[in-house]
Amino acid sequence: MGGLKETIYNKMPYPFKFVLLNIKGYLNKKQRYNKQFESFLKEYNTLWKADIATIKTYQENKLGVLLLEVLEHSPWYSSIMKNLGITKTQIEQDPFNVLNKMPILEKTDRKNNVQALLNNKRETAMVGHTSGTSGSPTLDYIDIESINASFAFWKRFHHTIGIKPNTKQVRFSGRLIVDAKASKPPFWMYNYFDNQLLMSTYHLTENNLASYIKKLNAFKPKLLDGYPSAIYIISKYINKNNLKLSFIPSAIAVTAETLYDYQREEIEKAFQCKVYNQYASSEGSPFITECTAGNLHLNLDSGVFEFINIKGEPAKTGEIAKLVVTSFINYRTPLVRYSIEDTVLLSNNKTLCSCGCKMPIIERLIGREDDILWTEAKGFVGRMDTAYKGLEGIIKGQIIQKSPTLIEINLETDALFTKKMKTTFLNNLKARLGEDIEYQLNTVDTIPLGANGKFVAVKRQFKLNF
Repeated sequence: MGGLKETIYNKMPYPFKFVLLNIKGYLNKKQRYNKQFESFLKEYNTLWKADIATIKTYQENKLGVLLLEVLEHSPWYSSIMKNLGITKTQIEQDPFNVLNKMPILEKTDRKNNVQALLNNKRETAMVGHTSGTSGSPTLDYIDIESINASFAFWKRFHHTIGIKPNTKQVRFSGRLIVDAKASKPPFWMYNYFDNQLLMSTYHLTENNLASYIKKLNAFKPKLLDGYPSAIYIISKYINKNNLKLSFIPSAIAVTAETLYDYQREEIEKAFQCKVYNQYASSEGSPFITECTAGNLHLNLDSGVFEFINIKGEPAKTGEIAKLVVTSFINYRTPLVRYSIEDTVLLSNNKTLCSCGCKMPIIERLIGREDDILWTEAKGFVGRMDTAYKGLEGIIKGQIIQKSPTLIEINLETDALFTKKMKTTFLNNLKARLGEDIEYQLNTVDTIPLGANGKFVAVKRQFKLNF
């Protein structure tokens, strides 16, 4: 839902919202899970354990199909490729060589030239709106094949971590499913057609958390899915109050935000099951998924991944790298060498994963480029969650770097946050970012959520030549 439909939905009484949401759930299921989806899922499940030569041959063939389509049917790419002298024959002979000749597609071009980018061979099945961290909407036109492929990759991820079809699940996302001003439960809505309880991320206050726990115990999901920050808040409440759940999920799958080590630890302690990380995007970027051995695999059958370091050169093992992606799961709005402005830490480990998947692995999903801080003393700092390790009394923390020499920290705290904890925390920050910086520490009642209900834990507000 979006625009006027969302406005009408938000003003409806709860029973009418339930009916409208389930009508939408029925239509979504009919669109997403058809025979083409089943065919894709079977194909992708086979590729997960295939040998690397088979996977790379598949990737090359898919790249050739994509490049031929954009050459012939996308005004944006067609103009670029003709100016570069790229021909159909060149694509058929060596699609990777052609890809290397293409310029990088920046976010601003993706946003401002979407009509020219469209692949006119494909028909639009739905139009999405991606707000991103700025809250400024980006239109995303999607064809039916891309919808089916995307959900097939998502369900393959579930299959690889032991989740069966139609498993009872709870989802935490930025969807505004109940009135934002509601002060009493229900703070959730049941989607009958996906056997899914949608829980609001906008009502996770101290006064409401007991209601969330009660509902979870009654529903007994086998899968929890969605924003790690939301599941972390519930987990921290469970652990703090020594609560015992009446169920144990099979898995917890998180996405859309950076997963921090302290969040994983708290969540796994509360729910007594493993947390699995996943990377994708509503724009249709290729997938990166965590396996049962705890490694993050590049799903090469969903696209091509390139890694650029801070010097603008191909990144090496062990470096923080910017992602440039070419996607096989959005043919209507094609992404060819798209700078998605997310970053990863490349792995030093070149050994095969024990899970049996031959696709390459990375070390970490770092997050947005703006999540990377920079100081003269320490250079680039990609993870700040370790600054909170061992501390008590911090409910939620947000680090905002205003300039190379000014960092503002907003903290939601409780009675356990003593002067000693504050001193330790500031020392932790100085050890990671440097001594010659002004640290402004603010204790606040609430840290507002960012775009789409996501929690922004780290933010740099000045540009770097990344």
